[in-house]
Amino acid sequence: MNESAEEKAEVRYLSLVRREGGEPIIGIPYRAMSVDPDLVASFVLAVIIFENRQLKTFTKEGYVVVIEEGNYVVGLLIVDKVEDDTPYRNNLIKIVERFESSHEQLLQSWKGDIRPFREFALDILQVYPYRSFDLEMIPKLVSKSEATPDHRANIPWSVGETDEKLQIILGYINGKRTVEEILQQSEFDDSEVMAILSMLDKYKWITLTRRLNDSSVLVKIMDPPLFLLGVYGEPLSKLVEQIDGSKTLSTICELLPYNIEAVRLVANNLIDAGVLGYKDSKPDEPVQNEEG
Repeated sequence: MNESAEEKAEVRYLSLVRREGGEPIIGIPYRAMSVDPDLVASFVLAVIIFENRQLKTFTKEGYVVVIEEGNYVVGLLIVDKVEDDTPYRNNLIKIVERFESSHEQLLQSWKGDIRPFREFALDILQVYPYRSFDLEMIPKLVSKSEATPDHRANIPWSVGETDEKLQIILGYINGKRTVEEILQQSEFDDSEVMAILSMLDKYKWITLTRRLNDSSVLVKIMDPPLFLLGVYGEPLSKLVEQIDGSKTLSTICELLPYNIEAVRLVANNLIDAGVLGYKDSKPDEPVQNEEG
């Protein structure tokens, strides 16, 4: 299977389980499934650990469970059904080998405490991040509030060195730098930065927008709130009337009696308010507003 085919199949769940006793060490749910991934994992582990049978692949309701055994742990990777699981298996082998190499002493002297292993999620997310990013996207920090308690939810993997790296990446996010600029300025590997950004996005610490330029095509998402109409008045109404998902920003400026800077300022505020979004999204992405 080629790389493009692998990208189309969604990763649903990845876990590492102690081989000797079957205790879950780390588990990362990626996307919703029609079956409980923990039940699937329990069945597979019962066959491998307690029945002492070889099992490399298991298919259940349209999902493929890729299984790899190490010396101390069993790796389970659940993906959408694919004809060839080789790329996923190769990645899972590397993950299992790296985990055992990094934590061999703890695994040999097992005490039942899985907290020291949480940092390893960053290694897994470097291989399979929660999501991919357009390099032109601009991350923005969101504010935590009682009104939106899911914003800035606790990130379970933000411990130890992973937390230190996450805090450094947060320092690069100022609502102006693109993902590409953060990659260029960071001292970490690109894969680490992407993994951390995917954590921040997953747990709603950031939203994503794009840099507005003359060739941007916008669409209307909702009516402008009254407070914005009160601030900008008729110019805002006329701008929104021209937003039809086909005109570029420069074309709209030619139709309005306002200069490009004024139109860009108002349009950016409307994007931030969720009134407008970007039409030039990738086919598999939703229209982008400030919430990405």
